[in-house]
Amino acid sequence: MSAAAAGIDTATVLDTFLRLVRIDSPSGDEAALIAALEPELRRLGFEVWRDTPGNLLARRPGRGSTAGAAPLIFSAHLDTVEPGRGIDARVEDGVVRSDGTTILGADDKAGIAAILEGVRAADAGGAGGPCRPLELILTVEEETGLIGAKGLDVDSLKGRQAIVLDSDGPVGKIVNQAPAADLVDAVVTGKAAHAGVAPEEGINALVATARALAEMRLGRIDAETTANFGVFSGGSAVNVVPEHVELKGEARSRSEDRLQAQSAHMAQRLRDAAAAVGATADVTVTRAYGSIDLPPTSPLIRFVEDAMRACGLEPFLAPTGGGSDANIFNAAGIETVNLGTGYRGAHSVDEHIAVADLGTLTGLVRALITAP
Repeated sequence: MSAAAAGIDTATVLDTFLRLVRIDSPSGDEAALIAALEPELRRLGFEVWRDTPGNLLARRPGRGSTAGAAPLIFSAHLDTVEPGRGIDARVEDGVVRSDGTTILGADDKAGIAAILEGVRAADAGGAGGPCRPLELILTVEEETGLIGAKGLDVDSLKGRQAIVLDSDGPVGKIVNQAPAADLVDAVVTGKAAHAGVAPEEGINALVATARALAEMRLGRIDAETTANFGVFSGGSAVNVVPEHVELKGEARSRSEDRLQAQSAHMAQRLRDAAAAVGATADVTVTRAYGSIDLPPTSPLIRFVEDAMRACGLEPFLAPTGGGSDANIFNAAGIETVNLGTGYRGAHSVDEHIAVADLGTLTGLVRALITAP
């Protein structure tokens, strides 16, 4: 089914999307976008409020045959990665891109635009038509560690099923499996010395760290597991044997046993390599978020699949190696799926989305809101 056949004005969806991506909202600086969205949501009949972390929450009643149903939650995140200021969005051959100097911000403003215009399209169906009670969770600082979702007061919500619009790939994709993740933080401590006068009196923390990383399993470990160290700091001058090196990394897996084994492996390699040169390694492993593993028979998945088919889409289940707010919501007792939104090249200046996919995604949101 085309967007037009589903009652979606793709030109209006595009205008909304372009308006949103032109509002700067890098992580921690979402205020301008929130200020634009609050009155818009109120005009759509939502009660709107902010919680302690700064998330934008909204709720409105249903109508017609679905008015008495539990609220259906839609969620997207407000923030973008850098470079995400002064985005100059352009439409070329039916595809929206930035000018190549910034990201586009479809991650995740495609999701926000689809929610806004999906609600409008559902309302346009007439006061007597069905429209589910809705709750919206628009989170802050998703890109920097799911901060808004982690601080969400779940007890303030009435819904217990959520649809997150925040996955790359085609509309029709349903992410039902996602990894848990551990943060691996380490401080390797050696001994400082003058590198030109008495290097033999020092213990080089950088050498110990390099040995550990050379002996460590990193990158793609198996089909379900990845690991990485991405942040490093240390040293004071080129003529000083570095006494301290700090590094931050992560391990992810859809298997709890493999995740625990990988995190333990990373910690032990650091400790062993440090000890081999007379240094020490203080390693902390912290669970960042839990996994998602929803069966194909999940009532929420079946509900989403039916809505997709009603839109002429062929749904498919897919695992992911990424984390999202859906991980946090599931762990908090809200059954949640993350859906493909159509954007590609997220977190890069090549990020883009087809105008047709914006329309299709909006039509899907409308179908979910008005589903019997």
